Order: sequence, then C-alpha cells, then structure tokens
Amino acid sequence: MCALPVSATARGDDSAVAFWELHFRDPAAALAQVQRVLGKPQEHDERTVAWAELTEGFHRLFFSGGPLEARPWLERAGRRFVGVGDRRGALLADTGRARMLILDQQPLVARDRLHALLPDAKRALAPTDLFWVLNTLSATYYYTEQLDEAIRLMYETLELLRRVEPSPQLVTILSNLAAALVTVGDYAPARELAQEALGLLQRYRNPQVLLYARSNLAEALAGTGDWDSALATVDAMLGEVGTGRVAPQNHYCSIGAEVYARHGRVDDARRCAEIANEIHRGSAGPYTEVYARWADACLAMAAAPEAALAALVLAAEAAARRKHLPVMCKAWDALSQRYAALGRFEEAWHAQRRLLDAHQQRLLNRASARYYLLRVEHELSSAREERDRESSLRHESEALNRQLAEVNAELSRKMREVEELQSRLALEAVHDPLTGLFNRRYLDSTMPGLGGAAERHGTPLTLALIDLDHFKQVNDRHGHLAGDKVLRRIGKLLAASLRPSDIVARWGGEEFCVIFPATDVAGAATALASLAARLRSLEVEWAGKVVGGFTFSAALAAYGPHGRTLAELVGAADDALYAAKGAGRDRVLVAHGAAA
Repeated sequence: MCALPVSATARGDDSAVAFWELHFRDPAAALAQVQRVLGKPQEHDERTVAWAELTEGFHRLFFSGGPLEARPWLERAGRRFVGVGDRRGALLADTGRARMLILDQQPLVARDRLHALLPDAKRALAPTDLFWVLNTLSATYYYTEQLDEAIRLMYETLELLRRVEPSPQLVTILSNLAAALVTVGDYAPARELAQEALGLLQRYRNPQVLLYARSNLAEALAGTGDWDSALATVDAMLGEVGTGRVAPQNHYCSIGAEVYARHGRVDDARRCAEIANEIHRGSAGPYTEVYARWADACLAMAAAPEAALAALVLAAEAAARRKHLPVMCKAWDALSQRYAALGRFEEAWHAQRRLLDAHQQRLLNRASARYYLLRVEHELSSAREERDRESSLRHESEALNRQLAEVNAELSRKMREVEELQSRLALEAVHDPLTGLFNRRYLDSTMPGLGGAAERHGTPLTLALIDLDHFKQVNDRHGHLAGDKVLRRIGKLLAASLRPSDIVARWGGEEFCVIFPATDVAGAATALASLAARLRSLEVEWAGKVVGGFTFSAALAAYGPHGRTLAELVGAADDALYAAKGAGRDRVLVAHGAAA
C-alpha cells in the first residue's frame, strides 16, 4: 500500500509549529522550546505563540497529572488561531476543547462538536493531525458505552496512520485499540497491539505513552492468564512513576495493584492503591473512582480477607455506575466465589447473574467489532484502492476530484451497510454465554468461506473435535457450578493457547470444535499435543479444593479427504472421536482411524 503525501507543516518544516511536531516524539525537548516562547511572548509573532500554547495545552491534557489545567491554554490558543486565520491550529484547539468536555462528563456534547468539524478536518488536516479528531471522537463513544462504534473508529484511524510514516500517533492508537479490546475481553489481539506499540516506542522519547502501552499490555497479559509476564511488565511500568518523567494515572495503579496482589507483593499493591485513591480525590475523570475501588479490593483480597467482601461490593457498585465492563466482570466474579465459599448461596447466585449480564454485554460488543472486521475487509478493499488512486491524482483535474468524491460517498454507503449488518449480528447469539467461545451458529456461517478460501489458495484446512475425558466426574464430585467454572477456565485456555486465526467453538456440553485454517492434520495434531500438555497442568480452585488433571480425547478431519462441509467433517471426526474414547481416551485420532 502506497504512503500518503504529508504536508510541509506535518513534516515540521514550518518553524512556528516545530515544537508541536516534536512534542509527541520528545516531550521534554519540545516543552523546553515552548517555555522559551511563552516566557517572552512579546518577542514572537501571534501564530508562534498560539502553537506554543496549543502544545502546552495538549501536554497537560495527555501527558500530565493535571489534565484540567489544559483548559486556559487551549482557550487562548483557539482565539489566537482564529485571529491569525490558521485553520489547522483552530481545528486542533477545538479538538482539545472537545476532549475537555469529556473530562467534564459531557461526551455527547463533545461528540456533536466533533461531528460538526469532522468534514473540514478531513479536508484540512494531515493524517497525524486528523488522528486527534478521530481519537477524541472514538473516546466519546467509549465513554457512552458504545464500544463497538468506538472500536470501529479506532480501526479506521489505525488504517489511516498505517498508510503514512510511523509516528507517535500510530503508537497511541495501537495502545487505545488495545485498551478497547481489553474492555470487551478480547485479550489476545489486545496483547499483540500493545506489544507492537512498545516496539515502535523505541523510536521516540515519550515516557508517558510508554507507560500507557505497558499498562494495556499488563492488563491483556493478565486477561490471558500470563501473570508472570504481567508482573514483569508492571514492574517496568511503575519503575517510571516517581522519577519525575511521568505522571501516574489511576489505570496504571489499578492494574499494578491487581498484579502485585496476585503475586503476594502486598506493600507494592498498597502503594498502588494509595496513589489511585490520591488521584481519585483530586480528579473527577470518568473512571477514577472505579480504578481506585478496584485497587482497594485487590489489596484487601491479598492483605485483609475479612474486609475483602465489603471492598469488592464497593468496586462492583462503582463499576456498575460507570458501566466499566472489565471491573464489573472481575468484581462480580470474585464476589460470587467469596459468597459461595461462605455458604451465602443466594447472594452468590445474584452476583453470578450480574457477572453474566456484564459478560454478555462484553461478548455482544466483541462480536459486533469482530463482525465489522470480517465483513469490511472485502467490502472496502476495492473502494480503498480506488480512493487511494484518486487521491494521488486529484490535482490533475476537477473531473478526477469529482470521481474521488463519488468513491468516498460509495465508501460511506458501504460502511453504513456494514454497520447495519453489524447491529443485527449483535442481536444474535454468536458466542457461547458460559465460555465466551464461538458457538455452532458461528461455525455454520463461517465454514463455507473458510472452505472456499482453502480451495482458492490451495491451502489445507483441518477440523478438530475435542471431548473432555471423564468430565461428568467433576459435576458429580463438586457440583455443576464447579463444572461451569472449569469449563470457563478451559475455554479461556483454548482461546489463549491457539493462534488468533484458529476458530474455537463450544460444540456442546464438554465438547469443543476447533478449525485450523492453513494447517494440515499433522500441524493440528502438534497444536493439540501442546494444548493437552497445558490442560494437564491446569488447576481450578473450588470451595477450598483444587480440581485438575484434565485430559481430552480428540479427532481430526481434513478438508477435502474427509468432507467439504461442516456436517461432513464433523461426522468424520465424530466417528474417530468415538474410536479414541474406546481406545482408552487421552489421545488424538485422525478420521478413518489412523493415529496422529
């Protein structure tokens, strides 16, 4: 894909905006220049002073512990830009003021203002400047529980920035998208995005963005169950706090307290909780109370179990008020387990219901976002190529400009169609509510496309049926609630152990189905062998006991030799699975009886 041209001002050739461009790459160096200008404004022209004020405002807004202090700087910059006729600066100042409205708990007002200026911004701003408009617009959806729309805008912004030279804005949208995917529980791709952001940050000297990327990576790692890596990431992250180079934020302290408490580092968890509460007392941000309450709850669970129940209730209630899905899920889950352990089963049941409601909302948002990605890739690819072609030629004639406008209108029409389809999908149950994995309906809808792709590209495709061995004994010995918890943990293990391209679904009861694209039977058998080893070491705590030693029987069927439809492949695998059970379980067979 060709790179879009970048204007002279976007490259930093304009001395009046040089510190604005430098600020996101090296904030300390840029602020030194800004302070020289603002210290003696009478020695500089109005436009230079305006860009210095804008840079100061954005620094306080995004890279300091006092974002509300950005307001007067953004107001002064906006007035100066209007006075000197600098439309680029005025649009950015308006964007900063819209961000202030989010901090003032007015995201809907901010959204209206951003939509009003968006057409002008798309015409006047280079991609790295337009990022701030789109990023703030996505935040208005994020803070009004429209997570699928927020994620869609973030992917649109990511696509825009991938077409120009790498920039700190690209790092920021990667981190923001990772945070949004963590919110809907899509931890594996969130981890990959956060890791990509950290890799790009080696180019820049922006410790605050580095802290942000690390916090999202730590939360994604914790979500996938990799607590050791999460601890290493949190240690590196919080090592920056207190150095004077960065300002702590509640999100960092919350995930820090959770990871430290998990590892028994109570003093470190207490330090994180204290900072989180101090920030909460001094700030009215959308989620400061939620993060502070969750940090308190994590600390109580590790250091004061007798107070943990009350702390968890406060955390769950704060998260429910703000509709913060990650903390809602974690707090209600912990409450359910603690109530059950105390024999307070009615309260445990109510907590489970709240957990299920929050988890279902997460799954609907996740399904909506994933469906957008699957459908939009084909729908928009040809339109995107045409748009890029026309963009490079638009200065040749007015006729080409009209054609480009038509292509963009068609692109918008297709995006609206995809959004309508996406909304309908959110009403369907495409995920299993217990494990969070896909269900049969999803496999029925995706298998024809996967088979067609395998035939077109000449690549293998393998289906696996997995049946947990002796699972009935778990229900008989420990009860169905324990069995449900085991299935949830195993579902998470399956999703985290396989590739992002592999499709994992709950087939029914304790049976799972996995589709391995671009993988032959031998490769799928290797993946299942690795999965079996991880499953054997899985331990699930329930009512003071540890349930473990899980094994499975599995069968593999190859697309083509064993069938070309989902029903044919499942039928072939089902016969082999029956044979695997009869042969003693804890093994993998290939359809027609050959051992893998």
